[in-house]
Amino acid sequence: MSDKSNGIEMLRSSINTICHLNDQIIDAFLSLFTAHKLQNGSDFIREGVMGKHICFVTEGIFRSYYISPKGEEKIKHFFLPGTFFAPLTSLVTNQPSPVYIGTLKDSEYLSADYNAIEVLYTEQPELNKLGRKLAEWAWIGKERRETQLIMLDASSRYKAFREEFPGLERQIPQYHIASYLGITPVQLSRIRANLK
Repeated sequence: MSDKSNGIEMLRSSINTICHLNDQIIDAFLSLFTAHKLQNGSDFIREGVMGKHICFVTEGIFRSYYISPKGEEKIKHFFLPGTFFAPLTSLVTNQPSPVYIGTLKDSEYLSADYNAIEVLYTEQPELNKLGRKLAEWAWIGKERRETQLIMLDASSRYKAFREEFPGLERQIPQYHIASYLGITPVQLSRIRANLK
């Protein structure tokens, strides 16, 4: 997906599946986005940095993660093409980001300044429907993830991961999946062996 117009059309299609807005409003929203690339292993934002942008993945894989006091990476979520990501807590509270967001392979994305989006919300109140829907989906995803961590055993969490992110385990190292599941790579190997 090397050109911005393809990414913009991908974003337009995604918006149309989320909610119905007229073309004028969608075009105004899309005009705020610019195209970017990040190499594998790069951070879009680091903990302690102020968040300023909302992003849409057009190619590659991103993850949000924490670094524990022991220096261990704890993966919170994966973001694949066709999904939005942002350091939301930082954007809403105007505080430094508590999370890192980075790439797991060479990636491309579109980004828009959050303040510019907020201005557009005021100018085009109908656009608030999109913001509300994105917030609702983010909340649902957060609740689903928390429920899985609390209620499911490790094997069931692995099965849920495979359903939510089909094919992802063939694209990234197993230790990232183990981190996301809250288990060790050795435990993950045992679970995979038992399921074969």
